[in-house]
Amino acid sequence: MENKKYSLLVIALYCYSGHVKAVIDHLKSKNPLVDLTLLTDKPEEMKDLLEDKSVKILEYDILTPSKIKWRWLRSMVIRYRQKKFFSHFSKGKKYDIVNIQFPKRYLSFVRKYLRSMSNNIVITPWGSDVLRQNRESLNQLKGLYKEADYIATSPNTPLGRKIIEEFKVDSKIMVGNFFGSDVVDFAIEKGTSITQKEAKERFGLAGRYVITCGYNRKVPQRHKAIIAAIDKVKDQLPKNLTLLFPMTYANPRTENDYVAECKEDCKDRGLSALFITDFLTVEDIYKLRKATDMFIHVQTTDASSASVQEYILCDKKIVHGSWIKYEELENYKPLFYFPVDDMNNLAETIIKAFISDKIVIPKEVMELIKSHGWNTTSSLMNEFFMSIV
Repeated sequence: MENKKYSLLVIALYCYSGHVKAVIDHLKSKNPLVDLTLLTDKPEEMKDLLEDKSVKILEYDILTPSKIKWRWLRSMVIRYRQKKFFSHFSKGKKYDIVNIQFPKRYLSFVRKYLRSMSNNIVITPWGSDVLRQNRESLNQLKGLYKEADYIATSPNTPLGRKIIEEFKVDSKIMVGNFFGSDVVDFAIEKGTSITQKEAKERFGLAGRYVITCGYNRKVPQRHKAIIAAIDKVKDQLPKNLTLLFPMTYANPRTENDYVAECKEDCKDRGLSALFITDFLTVEDIYKLRKATDMFIHVQTTDASSASVQEYILCDKKIVHGSWIKYEELENYKPLFYFPVDDMNNLAETIIKAFISDKIVIPKEVMELIKSHGWNTTSSLMNEFFMSIV
């Protein structure tokens, strides 16, 4: 499909800047004609991050009143500020598409203003913005989802089914996933040219057996439970064991204490550990995957982690919570992981994975993961956006 110009407003409030950057940079690279405006709470950070400086950036900080003690008063202040801002912002503003990334419940308060700005409201859920919300938050999100013309996820996934069940939306407006992975594209490009030895040297892990624990610093990754399980069976694991904790993205203001607690826990148990808190380049993320001997993924909920798929692509042993369903990948046998059915069985599953041969991943799974790189998904996103304007 030949590129055509359209105007797009991306609303991305209080979410990981790296994902927002990826969405915008890849979309603009596929179609430079897109007239794109970003509404963000981090304007200076996004100005530095975005490769295309033609993107217009608007600032709005809705959570300034978060220091107010009483929830009801805080909610009233947020509603007032939201409506005041959007009523002013929406006057005369028309976009071909309004795309809401990581939808927040506060946006339900201003859905009529969003509707006044476009006939095409596209919601892009990320997973935790639905799967990890309490009942109050889900109830407040209903109005926003009912306003959506399209939802960028698949109805045939746990996330899609949760959205249909909670918000009573028609599955026909669900248009597929437009999130991709730069690491998948990098892995396809580099193939086997980067060895595990080289990857381990990059992180000072030469000669170590590396177990990677989770993929961000958020508490639901259950790092402490992983540490405790490994401590139980450490005598059955290699003496040169090092635990690797990628703790890059999350909110450092609220979660630095958690990182310190995990470090102290490893120290008290005499476990060698490396914590990575600085942001990594795509190449270094790929090397981190390659440096790993075993990856443990037992977080409470997950929509469809790119990180997990990157470890599969790098042919790693994966210990994975069986309650986390990746149905597309699980259509093929054998399964790509050693299943943990209950957290009480985590320690014995780690040992089972350690003494077992690697799982031979079905080629269909590998090909499916390769299609989840940004090269493919950004093209699909651009083609869809052009088709509705």
